[in-house]
Amino acid sequence: MKISKTTKRILVAIVLVGLVFGSWAVWYVFYKPHRNVGSEEATYTLSAQDLSKAFATDTTAMAKYIDKAVLINGAITNIEGDHISLDNIICNMDSTETAKLGSLKVGENVKIQGRLTTYNDLMEEIMMDQCVLK
Repeated sequence: MKISKTTKRILVAIVLVGLVFGSWAVWYVFYKPHRNVGSEEATYTLSAQDLSKAFATDTTAMAKYIDKAVLINGAITNIEGDHISLDNIICNMDSTETAKLGSLKVGENVKIQGRLTTYNDLMEEIMMDQCVLK
């Protein structure tokens, strides 16, 4: 079975186009800039109690708040490493904020913006990451 010159050229062209497109796709996935939640405008602004109440009473709260930039305010109930708790909301602070954590005290009112990642319905904990103090 012989392949004509035209068919060979078409196959080579398809392979080259595939390699170029595949290389671009790999570059795009691995080198695109990371999302900076702290500099985004908050999609939702509410108190820690209101956010907790929304998850306790509304079954669609997860779909509403997941992966959104949320600005919450409330009193600090616990500071442990780079995690700050506001009642049942646990905020994993961004690495750029670690220097500010030493000046915070339990009971102090703060505004924190971060990305809501998950809700643990067994422990009734709301988890946020990439958090920054506002």
